[in-house]
Amino acid sequence: MRLPALFALSATALLAACAGTPDPGKDPTGSWVGALVTDQGTCPTEHPSTLRIRGKEILFTPADGAQVLHGTYTPGSQHYHAELAMTDMDHHNTAVVFNGYPVGQAIGGIFGSPSCRAHITMTRN
Repeated sequence: MRLPALFALSATALLAACAGTPDPGKDPTGSWVGALVTDQGTCPTEHPSTLRIRGKEILFTPADGAQVLHGTYTPGSQHYHAELAMTDMDHHNTAVVFNGYPVGQAIGGIFGSPSCRAHITMTRN
């Protein structure tokens, strides 16, 4: 009789833990971590990348390096956009861009720069 009770208690605890994780489509607040996967060019894949959403602020750090892309989050939006304006060696304006979207309990996205195009799937940290 104790084994079924233990199983029921374990199942209830597991379901409660799963129910406590907010859907990123409704509440993406927090830190999200994943690895960039190169689609084209040379991309920063040596370290995990981090997306942080706090209030209305979005920060994306590719390969947790020195570049930090900034954006603004609109509550209720299903789109997360951040960018960093840059100037190349020929003094042309260019941008490094991240576009994300909820995918189940994760956030997926596309990262692009003049030398790279990559995709990423991030989980809440």
